[in-house]
Amino acid sequence: MARVAMALLGLVASATAFIEIVERPMMLYSTVSPKLRIQSKEPAFANIPADHIDLKFTPSLKPSAYNLSVVSDTVISLALRSGKKWGNPHTTDGMTMYLDSLTMNGGANMLQDEKEVAKIIPTPTIKRAADTVIYTQGTSKLVINGTNFRPKEMELMFDPPLIKDKDYILSVKSSTSMVLTRTTGTKWRDEPGPLKLRRINTGAGALRIDPSFGGIVVAEVQADLGAHGVTVESTPDEKFYQSQGSLIIIGEGFNETKNTLRFANGLRGKGVNYTTVEHSKTQIKLDLAKKSRWRANPANLPGPLVLLAVDAGAGFVPVGPTEAKKGRTVATIFEDPAVNKNMKTIYRTHTHQIWVTGSGFTKAPQYSTTITMDPPLEVGEDYSLVVYNRTHMLLSLFEGKSWKDSEGKLKITHMNTGGGQFPVKNGVQIATVKSDAEDHPSGVTVTRTTQTLYQTAAIRKLVIQGSGFTDDTDLTFDPPLEKNKDYTQRFVDANKLVLSLKKKRKWRWEGGPLLVKTIDVGLKSGEIKVGSGGQGIQVANILFDPTVEESERIIFASHTRRLVIRGTGFSLEGTELTLRPTKRKAYEIESLEMTEIVLLLNEGEEWCSGVKEGESEHVYVSKVDTGAGEVIMDEEGVIVAKVEADVDDNNCDDSCEWALDGVCDDGSGKGRYWYDDDFGGFYAYDDDYYGYGYYYYGDDDFLAPVCDPGTDCTDCGGPATADTPPTECDNTCQWANDGFCDDTRTSGLCDEGTDCHDCGPVGASNFSTWDDDGWWDDDDNYWDIDDTFDYGDEKKESEDAGAGGVFMSILEGMVYVVGAVVCGGGTYVAVKFYKGQQVPYLPAVQDGSETELIDQSTGRANVPITPDVTYT
Repeated sequence: MARVAMALLGLVASATAFIEIVERPMMLYSTVSPKLRIQSKEPAFANIPADHIDLKFTPSLKPSAYNLSVVSDTVISLALRSGKKWGNPHTTDGMTMYLDSLTMNGGANMLQDEKEVAKIIPTPTIKRAADTVIYTQGTSKLVINGTNFRPKEMELMFDPPLIKDKDYILSVKSSTSMVLTRTTGTKWRDEPGPLKLRRINTGAGALRIDPSFGGIVVAEVQADLGAHGVTVESTPDEKFYQSQGSLIIIGEGFNETKNTLRFANGLRGKGVNYTTVEHSKTQIKLDLAKKSRWRANPANLPGPLVLLAVDAGAGFVPVGPTEAKKGRTVATIFEDPAVNKNMKTIYRTHTHQIWVTGSGFTKAPQYSTTITMDPPLEVGEDYSLVVYNRTHMLLSLFEGKSWKDSEGKLKITHMNTGGGQFPVKNGVQIATVKSDAEDHPSGVTVTRTTQTLYQTAAIRKLVIQGSGFTDDTDLTFDPPLEKNKDYTQRFVDANKLVLSLKKKRKWRWEGGPLLVKTIDVGLKSGEIKVGSGGQGIQVANILFDPTVEESERIIFASHTRRLVIRGTGFSLEGTELTLRPTKRKAYEIESLEMTEIVLLLNEGEEWCSGVKEGESEHVYVSKVDTGAGEVIMDEEGVIVAKVEADVDDNNCDDSCEWALDGVCDDGSGKGRYWYDDDFGGFYAYDDDYYGYGYYYYGDDDFLAPVCDPGTDCTDCGGPATADTPPTECDNTCQWANDGFCDDTRTSGLCDEGTDCHDCGPVGASNFSTWDDDGWWDDDDNYWDIDDTFDYGDEKKESEDAGAGGVFMSILEGMVYVVGAVVCGGGTYVAVKFYKGQQVPYLPAVQDGSETELIDQSTGRANVPITPDVTYT
C-alpha cells in the first residue's frame, strides 16, 4: 500500500509542478559518446520507472536511439544504442541539443520551456601515416591529417608522451590538418620507432584511438642521419638457397666493428644462425652457420629475406616503417632442391615421359628449373621439362631421341631452380633404362610421335605412322577409342593412317598422352602388341580444350599494370592469347597457371587507347593457342576486362615506395594480401621462427597500410569505381571474424561492409561501439583510463645463475608453497561454510548484522549514492 501511495503522490506532483532542469550542456561526440545525463534541481524522478519517462529533443532524437535509466532522484541517463547517433553536426562547431518535452506516467509536459542539455560535435578521426618518416631532432614539423579537428579545443596524447607547449606547439590549420612544431632541444622520441597518437580530445573528452593496438601511428621516427644514420639498400637480385651462400648487406652508416641486425624471420647472429665476418661503413658480410637456414619454411619459397633494423651502436634504426613490418629485401631465398630416387623401368625410345618428384622446383615465367643429367641430355633439344608445382615435374622425350644410348641408370646430378647450380649428392637415379623390345617378325610397327591435338577442336587430324599397314587395320588405344564411333580412319599407304575425330567426341576426356597398345592388320597372327613392356607407344599428346572465363573487371587504360584472365586448359609449356584491341607488344605474360594467366602491361603502353573520360571499352580474348593451334572464340570473343580512362576520378598509380612487391600496401585492397615469412598463413612477417621476435611487441597481428590509398595500384588492383555497387556484406576484411567490428562504422581499418561477421550487414549493424573495456560505465570516471602501453623486453640468452640465482629460485619455491597452503585453506573454509558446518576458530555467523543493508521502509539500498560528475 505504501508503494501505491507513493506512486499516486508522484502522479499528483507531476500534474501540478514543473521540473527545473539544470542547464549544464554535456559535450558529446556524435557517434561514440556513450551517454547523456540530465539533472533536475529538485528531486523529480523518485519511484518513477524509466519506461514511464518520455523525452522529446530538438534536433529530433528518437527513443529507439537510446536506453533511458534513472540514476538518482535528480538524474536520468541516456545511453546511446549500438549503431545510433546523437545527431549529425555539419561543421566542427557542432550543434546544440535542446530538451523540449519531459512527461511522466503519460502526463503533460513538465518543462516550462526548452532546455539546452548537450553540445554535439562530430567525431574526430586520424589518418594512419606509418610511411611518414621523421628524424629524432632533424625534423622540425609533423603534419597529422584526419577529420573534424577543432582549432580552439584540441588535446593530444602520444606514445611515447609528448607535452603540448613544452615538447611541441600545436597549430590546427583546418578541420582535416594540424601541424606540430617541435620546440628547441626536444626530441620526437628518445629511441627510433613509431610515434603513436593514443587519444584525441576535440572538446567532448579524450577519445581513445585504436586502443587494441596502442594507438595509431602518425610517423615513423628514425635516428638523425649522420653519426646515427643507417640506411640499407634493397638487393632482391642476390639469390641464395636456404642453406648456402654468404650474404652481403649494402648500405650507409654501418659501424666498422660491430652491428646488430634484426631480420623479419628472427635470424640470430653470434653463430646461432649466422656469423658476421666483415664490417665496414658501407657493407656487412654474413656467413650462414652450419645446419642453419636463411629462411626455414620451404612452402613459402622463393621469398624475400627482409632486414627490419640495424643497431650500429646508437640503438636500433628501422630501415622501413616498423608498424607495417616493412624492411629492406637483402636477398631472395630459394628452397634447397631435392630429387626422390626412382628405379622405375623405362625404354630407350618407346617411353615417352618420366615424372620426377622431389622438392624446391620452381615454375616459369617468374623462375625456371633446369637439371643436369647423367648421361647428358639437353632440354629443348632432347626433351622438354614442365614444372607443375614445387614437388612434381614432367620430362617428355622428343621424337627421334632416346633417354640413353645403352641400358643403365638415368640420374640427375645438378639442379638450378633460381639460386644457381645446386649439386645433388652422388646423383639421384630417376629411372632404369632398358632396350626397346624387338619389332614383330611380320614387320608391322607403329612409330612413336608427339603430335599435339586438342580434345575436340578439329584443327588437326591424328596421323599414325609406322609400317605394314593395310586398309583393314584396326588399332587399340589407351584410353579406349572406337573406330567409326569416335573417329573415322583413312588408309593412305602402308606407312600412314589418318584419323579424323567425329563431332561431339574427344580424343581423351582429360589431357595426356594417347597410346596405341595393339594393331591388327588382318594377318593370321591377329593382334600385335606394340611398344615395350606392354606399355604401348605414344602417338599423340592431347591437350585440354582451352576456355576463357568472361569478366568485366574494371581496369584503367595504363594505371592498372596487371590483368588477370581466368579459364581452363591453359598449358604450362606455353599459352598465347590474342586480345582485342590490346596489341601483343603491349604486355608480357607474368605468370601462367592451368586456370589463370596474369598479363603485365609494358611501360608506355595501354590496354586500350583513346578511351574517353566517363566512358569505357571492353577487352576481348579472340583466340587462344596452348600448343595445338589457335582456337577461335565465338562471335567477337570473350570479354575479360572493362577499360576506363586514366583521367577518371578513381585513378591510382604505383608511387608507393613498396609498390610492385606483391603486397597491397595502400589499404585499398580486399582480402588477406600479406604473407608471413616462415609459417603458413597471412599475418605479415611476424613469424618469430627462431624464437627471437621483432623488437616491438604487443602489435604482432597488426599490419597497417603504409602508403596513401591509390598509390599501390598494381598490388591492390585499384580503388573501386563509381559504378561499382557498394559492398553490403562480405568478410574480405583482413581482420574479419575476430569478434570486433573493423569497418568504417568503427575503427575504419577496412571498407564498409567487408567485416560482415563482426559488424553485420550495412544498414543492419549488430555490433557494440564500445567493445574494448568498461570505461563507459555509468558512474565511472571514464575519461581517465590507465592503459599503459609497454614494449616487451628483448629475449636474452641464458646465463649462469650463480649464488644469487639459487637464492631467488629457493625464494620463488617458498612463495609457491605459501600460495598453495593459502589456497587450500581457503577452499576448506569455503566448503565448510557452504555446507553450514562450523569451522574451527571461526566465529559463528550471526543471524543479523549491526547495519541494515536494505532500508525496509523504502526497499532501497542503504548506501550513499556516488555523486554524479560531468567531465568536459
